Amino acid sequence: MPLTKTKTYAQILEIQGFKQEALEVYEELLEHENDPEIKQAVERLKKRKIFDGVNVLKLKEFNETTQLNRYEFEKWLSEL
Repeated sequence: MPLTKTKTYAQILEIQGFKQEALEVYEELLEHENDPEIKQAVERLKKRKIFDGVNVLKLKEFNETTQLNRYEFEKWLSEL
């Protein structure tokens, strides 16, 4: 059974860090829909320069979870 590409699927991809794949799904959806949320998502993702995936070295810095380093990690993620 082929995968149905939906806005929800693209959102899940984006949340999981698969930004390029999410962008591709959003762009494909835009060909058939005129959804302002999808347009915003495409614009947001196109602003990003390169989709390299997770910075493993940065992730290792936050391997031991405490409230402070969890906050710092989330702050770092929001800046990506």
